Amino acid sequence: MSSSKRHTVIATAGHIDHGKTTLVRALTGMETDQLEEEKRRGITIELGFAFLGDDVTIIDVPGHEKFIKTMVAGVSTVDLALLVIAADDVVMPQTKEHLAILYMLGVEDLFVVITKIEDQNSDWLDLVEEDVLKILPQAYKKSARFFRCDSITGDGIENLKRAIIDFAGQLDIRPDSGVFRYPVDRAFSLKGYGTVVTGTILGGSVRVGDRLQVMPQGFEVRVRGLQSHGSDVKETYVGVRTAMNVIGSDVDSIHRGDWICEKSAFQAAEVIDVSLTTLDNAPTLKNRDRIRFHIGTSEVIGRVVLFGKDLVQPGEDCFAQVILEQSIMATRGDRLVIRRYSPLQTIGGGRVLDPVPDRKRRSAQTAWEDFKALDAVSDDDALELKINISGKFGLGIAAVRAFSNSPVQVISNQISRLQKGGKVVLFGSGDSGLLVSAEVIRQAEVAVTRKIGEYHKKFPQSLGIKQASLISELSSGFPAVVLEYIVDGMVSKSLLLDKGYLRRKEHSIRLDAEKQTLVDRIHKVIKEAGFSPPDSGKLQKLLHISEPDLNRILDILFQQGKIVRMADGTPWDVENVRNAWDLIHPYIASDDGKTVSQVREVLGCQRKHTVSLLEYFDREGLTDRIEDLRFPGVNFRQNF
Repeated sequence: MSSSKRHTVIATAGHIDHGKTTLVRALTGMETDQLEEEKRRGITIELGFAFLGDDVTIIDVPGHEKFIKTMVAGVSTVDLALLVIAADDVVMPQTKEHLAILYMLGVEDLFVVITKIEDQNSDWLDLVEEDVLKILPQAYKKSARFFRCDSITGDGIENLKRAIIDFAGQLDIRPDSGVFRYPVDRAFSLKGYGTVVTGTILGGSVRVGDRLQVMPQGFEVRVRGLQSHGSDVKETYVGVRTAMNVIGSDVDSIHRGDWICEKSAFQAAEVIDVSLTTLDNAPTLKNRDRIRFHIGTSEVIGRVVLFGKDLVQPGEDCFAQVILEQSIMATRGDRLVIRRYSPLQTIGGGRVLDPVPDRKRRSAQTAWEDFKALDAVSDDDALELKINISGKFGLGIAAVRAFSNSPVQVISNQISRLQKGGKVVLFGSGDSGLLVSAEVIRQAEVAVTRKIGEYHKKFPQSLGIKQASLISELSSGFPAVVLEYIVDGMVSKSLLLDKGYLRRKEHSIRLDAEKQTLVDRIHKVIKEAGFSPPDSGKLQKLLHISEPDLNRILDILFQQGKIVRMADGTPWDVENVRNAWDLIHPYIASDDGKTVSQVREVLGCQRKHTVSLLEYFDREGLTDRIEDLRFPGVNFRQNF
C-alpha cells in the first residue's frame, strides 16, 4: 500500500542553545524535550518529535557535540532540514558539522532559520546570512531559503510555517521500493503495551498483525499496534513517521540502530563496499583508519580499507571497503557518514555500493574496476553487474534480495530477463537459489574439458575419470551444482558417462602388451573361479602383485565391463554373475520368498558368496529383501 498524499519529515540542525527546541514549540505548540535532564539542563539529549498539521513531522535533534550520533540518527530519513542559527551567536562548530552531515546524508532541501532576532538590526542580520552563505556547500547555495524568526515574540514564525506547509504540499510522491524497511530511532517500554519503537518507514507498508524481522539480529516480531501522529491506525506506509507496538520473545533487545523489515528481505553484514567523499576541512583519511560508521540510525565502529590510494586528502573522493566490528543492515544506495574514532570529528560521507560484498584484496587487479562499475551502473543493470562481480561461486538469492531492495516478483522478473538474454543461469529455487553468470558457465566447461583431457593423457589405460572425483577436484574453483550442470550438458554431446566414469567420445582404453597380458591373466583367474572368486588378498598372493597395482587392473576390468565388484570388494566375472542370475531367476519368481540358504543350495557355493550376490542383486533392483527373504525386485523382469 502507498498513499497518494506524501508525509513529510523535517529535522532541525544546528549548534546547542541556538533555539531549535524553542523554534519547534513555536511552530507546533508541542514540547519536544521529554526527559527530566533535558528540562533541567535546557538542552536536547534525545530525539524529540512534534507534528505540524496532519502530514508533517518535525524531529528536534540535539545540538551538543556529545550527541552528534543522535543527531545523525534523527536526520537520516528527512525531506527538509531547518538549519537553526542564533543571530547573537552566529555560525559555530556544531553548525558546520551538522550542515556537513545533512549534505553527506543527501538531504536535498534546506531552510536556514536565523533565530533570536529581537534587538538585532537588519544590517547585522544581513551579515549573519552572508556568513552562513560562505559555509554552505555548493549544492545548497542556490536552493537554500533564509528565514528570520524569533520564537519568543513570534516574529516570522507564521511565514516559516506557511513555507514549510507549502514545501510539503509540493513534494512528489515518495519513491517506494515496495519492501518494508524501518530504522528504529527510539525503543522503550510502556506499561500495558510492552515494547514500542519509533521511526520513519523507508519502504513498503505495514499492517497490524504483520510478522516482521528485526535486523541485524534476525529474530521475528509481530505488530500489535500502530500509531501515526498520535492516532491509532491499521496500516501505514513509506515516508510516514510511525510508532509500532511489537511483541515477540526477544523484543527487549531492540534498540536504536536496529531495523525492522520484511522477513528474509535483507542480510546482516560486517563488510560493506562504499563510495566516500571527505569534507574540505576533514583530517587526512589513511588506509585501515578506525572510524565511526553511521548509517540509518546506527553507529558502529569499523576500519576503512581504501582502494586505489593509501591516503584520502580533504575534499577527495575514494572507494573503500568498511570492515565493521558489529553487524549492521544496509542496502545499495543507502547514505552514510563516517567520523573519526578519536578525537570525534566528521570525516565525510557517501553511499553504499554493495551491502553484501566478498572480502577484497587491495592488490587484486579487478577490485578498483569493480568499485568504479558499481558506482556508475544504473539500478536496472546493477543486478547483472553484481552477479558478474560475484565470480565463480555466484550470488545466492538471499543476497540478491539484500542487494536489490526490491519485491520478490520484481527480482523474479529481472532474473527471467537475464536468463532469456543468456546472461545468467539459475540453480535451485527460493532463498536457496544460486545465480551464476554465463561467463562462469563457459569457464567451468573449459575446466571440465581440460581436466578430462589431462586425465586421459595421464591414465590412457583408464576408461575415464569418476564423475565424483572430477567434481571434487574442481570444486575449489566452482560450485558443485555448476559442475554437475556442465557435465549433464556435455554428456552425449562430447562426453560419455559409462559406469560412473566420464570420458571423451573418441577415447578408448589403451594398454601396452605387457599390461594387457597381466589384465588377461587376472581376468582368467577370476573367471575360472566360477561362483567362488578369490578376494583381493588371495589375488595378490597368487599373482605376486601389490594392492595398488591390483586395484588398477581391477578398475580396468570393471571399466571394460568384464567384472563387477561386490560390496566387500571381491571381483566377480560378469558372465559368472549372469549365470548365477539365470539359475536363481526362475527360483525366486515363485513369489513366496527365498532364504539365503535356499538360494545357496541352487547355486552350490559358499554362503558368503551367496550373500554377496544377493546384496548385489538387491542394489540392482533385481531382488527385494524383506526381513530374511528375497522376492522379485522392481527390475526383476529386465535383462541382466
